[in-house]
Amino acid sequence: MAKNKVLEPVRLKEMQLFLDDCVNTHEPVSIVALSRTGEKMVMNGWIVTSGHWRGGTHNFRNPVAKQMRKVRDILIFSINGHTVYV
Repeated sequence: MAKNKVLEPVRLKEMQLFLDDCVNTHEPVSIVALSRTGEKMVMNGWIVTSGHWRGGTHNFRNPVAKQMRKVRDILIFSINGHTVYV
């Protein structure tokens, strides 16, 4: 019987550094975050285009629809299956 692998949680700072690395490598990421209206956003396979440390945001682009979104880092609570904590 196979055990389900539990992914380790990551700190907010580690997530921000990972997203900044993804800007250079163009690696797609999957995140779950809250929107401005408080709804849950699931963004699978989006490319990180830029980040703003002072503003605490990252910009994402959907590779299929070319849609752009700006997400506040503090509102991201899951990245690539890892829970994000402060």
